[in-house]
Amino acid sequence: MRWFLGLLLVIALVLGALFAVGTFLLPNTLEVTRTVTVERPRAAVFAMVNDLRIAKEWSPYYARDPDAEYSFSDEPGEGQTMRWVSDVREVGSGRMSIVNSVPNEEVQSILEMGERATLNADMLLRAVDGGTAVGWTVTAECGAGWINVPCRYMNLILRGVIQKELDSGLGRLKTLAEQLPNVNFETLNPQFDAIEAQPYVYSVIETPANNPEELERAEGQGLDQVRRFMGEYNLTAAGPLTRVITEQTDDRMTYRVGYPYSGPRPLSVVGVQVGETPAGQVMHVLVEGDRNQIGAAQAQMEAYLQAHRIAKREDSRPWYRAYPSEGGAPRVEIFMPLQ
Repeated sequence: MRWFLGLLLVIALVLGALFAVGTFLLPNTLEVTRTVTVERPRAAVFAMVNDLRIAKEWSPYYARDPDAEYSFSDEPGEGQTMRWVSDVREVGSGRMSIVNSVPNEEVQSILEMGERATLNADMLLRAVDGGTAVGWTVTAECGAGWINVPCRYMNLILRGVIQKELDSGLGRLKTLAEQLPNVNFETLNPQFDAIEAQPYVYSVIETPANNPEELERAEGQGLDQVRRFMGEYNLTAAGPLTRVITEQTDDRMTYRVGYPYSGPRPLSVVGVQVGETPAGQVMHVLVEGDRNQIGAAQAQMEAYLQAHRIAKREDSRPWYRAYPSEGGAPRVEIFMPLQ
């Protein structure tokens, strides 16, 4: 009997020591930070962390079970939620919600791992030479009550596990982001709209793709025909000059140039063609400047679409509206047809 009382005393002393160590020496909060440098502009990285539909692609849990069931609510950014259910024990079920989003700088979220744990995540993006420094911090706080001390000991185990998970996710993020075009579209201000078709009178221009002088000459002749035709049939321009590319290679380019018009459709057409302007869902931006700036803006639009996983319409090409310069640089609106 004496030995049993001694055993109880030893157990009580051990438990007391563990309780004291847990209460006074172990932190109540778990915090893990991991970093990586992605060799792409931060706008591209932000697009991949601010949309949970894309974020699941580089999530360490998605890597473990790509066949898990996912559901999403709301648009990208603050308020968006992702839920998942997996038969893989390590993945289980849970929910992730974005609670704060600062464009191109920071995304804060809450990760609820079923009944196992609730974690706070903060991803900071900082532009550096050659790309973006990404810092991913995960924190958790032990609750009050009898669970507090065991939770503090569990954090010792979770720290190493979370470090591995963050390293895995950041590695996948880096790999996927660096497959995107290395184009900075942070200053791009795209608009998304549904465009309706308009009656359109135009000439077909076919010129060398890299000969501005020949292109200008051929377009001038084509527009002269369009304007004469519109005057002859009393057609009124119902919009700005519109160019629609139909074919383009490294050497040659074929496009339509003319004006949307109002008035009855001509019964006969000579020297020009009559049809409709493109219609449907588009992304468009307004550019002020010369041909080089238009080309740069178009490259930014392509990079934006790829980073945000927005699909272009199959076999479609961009089209343009040219507005009067109003004493300044030429203004051109670029339209990208979307699915």
